[in-house]
Amino acid sequence: MSATLYHIALVTHIIGLTMMAGTTFVDFVITKHFWKQFANDKLKAIAINQTVSKFPMLFGIGIMLLILSGITMMYLTNGAFGEQTWFRIKFGLVIAIIINGLAVGRRQAIKLKTLLFAETAAENREAAFSRVKTNINWFHISQITMFIVIFILSAFKFN
Repeated sequence: MSATLYHIALVTHIIGLTMMAGTTFVDFVITKHFWKQFANDKLKAIAINQTVSKFPMLFGIGIMLLILSGITMMYLTNGAFGEQTWFRIKFGLVIAIIINGLAVGRRQAIKLKTLLFAETAAENREAAFSRVKTNINWFHISQITMFIVIFILSAFKFN
């Protein structure tokens, strides 16, 4: 019974991590498309931005699945993985991804939405859009890099 429960938790854990990483990657791709449309058709860009605004919910569901299944696996294994180096690094990266998402990703998304509907001078507006674009790009690159490291650590379990 506990072996079956462990495997169910492991599959749920993989699903949660995949949801988080997949949502981040799709957000990255669609955001690139947003910036291309923004240069040509601002109304289409706004529609794209409104679609992307639903992604944090999927990311949040992934976090919940990851946390609940992780706690379940730690309980079922009596914390066997908790002392392993690969796990500690993975755990730290997951925390960093969550904090980065809240501190950088969310804040930049709010700034972008505010800029899309704000009435400001053209030169200030363009500079602000440029800063947000750069910040969002670095945010995506850092998130995707951390996810790749997590997948590598989980597959190889380096110690």
